[in-house]
Amino acid sequence: MLRPLARVPTFRSVVNRDWRLLWMASHLWHLAFWMDLIVLGWLVLELTDSPLLVALVGTFRLIPLGVLGPIAGSVGDRISKKRMLLVAQTVNLLVTIGFTVVLLLGEERVWLVYAAAVLTGSAWAIDFPVRRAFIRDLLPGRFVVNAMAIDAASLTGMQMVGRWIGGGILALADPGAAYAFLSLCYLVGFFALLRVPERSTAPSPRVAGANSLAALVRDLANGLVYVWRNPVLRNIFLVTVAINLFVAPYLQITPVFARDVYGVGPGLLGIVSGMDGFGALVGTIVVASAVGLKRLGRLFIGGCLLLSFAVTVFSQVPTVWIGIPVMVIVGFGVSGFVTMQTTLSVLHASPEMRGRAMGAVALGIGGMPIGMALLGALAEAYGAPRALGMTASLGFLIILAIGVFQPALRRAQ
Repeated sequence: MLRPLARVPTFRSVVNRDWRLLWMASHLWHLAFWMDLIVLGWLVLELTDSPLLVALVGTFRLIPLGVLGPIAGSVGDRISKKRMLLVAQTVNLLVTIGFTVVLLLGEERVWLVYAAAVLTGSAWAIDFPVRRAFIRDLLPGRFVVNAMAIDAASLTGMQMVGRWIGGGILALADPGAAYAFLSLCYLVGFFALLRVPERSTAPSPRVAGANSLAALVRDLANGLVYVWRNPVLRNIFLVTVAINLFVAPYLQITPVFARDVYGVGPGLLGIVSGMDGFGALVGTIVVASAVGLKRLGRLFIGGCLLLSFAVTVFSQVPTVWIGIPVMVIVGFGVSGFVTMQTTLSVLHASPEMRGRAMGAVALGIGGMPIGMALLGALAEAYGAPRALGMTASLGFLIILAIGVFQPALRRAQ
């Protein structure tokens, strides 16, 4: 079905069958991730009427990434990446089916929402570093930038589609129907993953046999030291921390903006919160279409600055109709950030350290749950617009300082 796309420069990496199958499965996982967040956020807002408790949905969903992500990246350098991905998607499938039953029985409770968020977040924490490292194992070097770009296009495009579908189902039906749809997405994605062969770079016998806890801790420490000593990887990590602490938490506060600032329901919530996905999809397709792209570091910094500036502007717009085009600009920034974050990480890490390099990125993303809790507390005290304006502008200044004073990242290719 996707084979003709390989003739289009934008999708040239899908000529590889194994990557093509994984990419198809990734669409469903990305859609489910974004749809899940909007459904749970709206559910908690209806149950509690609290911006802080809405923000904590994202906190509980993403807090495993900072804990399990580096571990998963390290283990993924030593054992089968495909098996780890199958474990992660099994967890997603079982938890989603279980929570569907809870919703259909009318037994939803806030603590159950948070429990489901933690469990699926743990699966995402395994998936994030391992799947990106697995992509690099599947493909020759000439396809890496394109593959990472269209993987980012899948993530950001499904951010749009997942939020639109989630908002639409909430407007027409209820969270139980939304979760039944999510269960179907995970089921189809699981069977697609089964068709992808194991193509991971084989670990050395010494590493493969190092299964003790001490060896794992040593691998984690070595990986973090490796990332910190590499100036490009170190600065990617620092920018990732800044984005996820101060800028990206806007994702979880959009239900509060929709209901309390714009005065709209879940249908328009889905539209406005998905428009950054539309902008990011356009941006990532542009990157994927470029052949021989240079100055990757500058594209990364520029995308991060645009993202943080546009979120600051979004925090102050008074109506949903102004918020929609501003969110498209937010998405343009997201495309530069997400695409170059993974591309530069796998390009500047040696083959045996790719999983650990992505684990360090996962550790940086692990700052998002803290940022979400902080933003929720500030929104509770000062209102959502003022809270988001303060945090996003702070993120902009930090990224600007890194871009100015860290030339190694600017020069990265």
